[in-house]
Amino acid sequence: MGSELVTYFRIVLKRWWLILLILIATSSVILYSSFTAKPVYRAYVKLQVIAPESQEVSLFSQTRSASSQEEIVAVERQFDAALRSAYVAWQTIADLNLGISAGELLNGLTIYADGEFLNVTFVAENPMLVESIATAHVQNAFNYYAQMRSKPSSVALEFIQQQLAEELKALSSAGDAALQFKINHNLDSLPREISAIQDQLRVLRLERSKLALERAKAEGISATYMEEAAKATQADVAGNYQRMAFAQDVVVAGIRAEELEYDALIGQQESTLEELLRLTTEYDDLMRALSRVQANYSFLADKENEAKLKQSQAMNVSFVQIIEPARMPDRPAPSQTPRMLAVGVIVSLLAGIILAFVLEFISSLRAPPRKESA
Repeated sequence: MGSELVTYFRIVLKRWWLILLILIATSSVILYSSFTAKPVYRAYVKLQVIAPESQEVSLFSQTRSASSQEEIVAVERQFDAALRSAYVAWQTIADLNLGISAGELLNGLTIYADGEFLNVTFVAENPMLVESIATAHVQNAFNYYAQMRSKPSSVALEFIQQQLAEELKALSSAGDAALQFKINHNLDSLPREISAIQDQLRVLRLERSKLALERAKAEGISATYMEEAAKATQADVAGNYQRMAFAQDVVVAGIRAEELEYDALIGQQESTLEELLRLTTEYDDLMRALSRVQANYSFLADKENEAKLKQSQAMNVSFVQIIEPARMPDRPAPSQTPRMLAVGVIVSLLAGIILAFVLEFISSLRAPPRKESA
């Protein structure tokens, strides 16, 4: 083990100039780039993400299965994607009239999450411009994220509105058919008409029964008077009973006439009732069709309102709040030269050492083999 370390040390020592050359070249490039580079400014926006509230619209709501922390992480990832979107970058460029590409704008963007906080940093050479870029880009990301969240509810709303228009046509057609039926038969509500006819029939039949009782009573009285007239021995007494019996017969005749009138009315109402009952099947079919279409229309109208509420709720991204808005930086961002130089030194040393071992291995392959002594 010790001999191998000595061998490795000799190889490094043999080509120390190569390692030093690589180190000097790397350091020079880093230092030159740092000294010639223009100062940059950073604008910082801090966002807080809370778990979004569950949707209250019954048609679209889903049972929350994820925890609040998982939902926060999901929102952070989605909003991160919106911030890194080229579409949003082009919007920011158009808003601020920047003469750069979306890739150049996004190259100056840094995002990192810290629990429920999302930190957004922009880098630019102009301190006033970097503040405007950060503010405009975050706002455009808000709008883009809201549109993406509301897309499912917007599609559902469009579908519901199409179905609602079809149901409105069906409702108008069913209503016209029901109205034409009522006009043709001169009635408003068939069940009410039937109920009214039945009530009238009950009254007429009751009155008819009362007349029958009165007639039977008058007929009994007349028969009694005739019996008394037959028993009477005196002519004048018998004549009085006969006259009273005749008066009762007149009453009976009048009652019979009334009974005939009631019979005619009852027959007329029974005929009307029969006609109405024959219309029941057609009327019920029309009313069921109208009721079904009305129920479908009311259901879709309620769901349209629910979809609009869902869309409005989706457009509200208040669960992502700016707690530290972008401000114009008053000094350039700290130089990264020391960190870059340290990394460059380490990388150049490793590269030089590796290259030294590679060259040593190649030289050993090219060297002629040693001859063994006799």
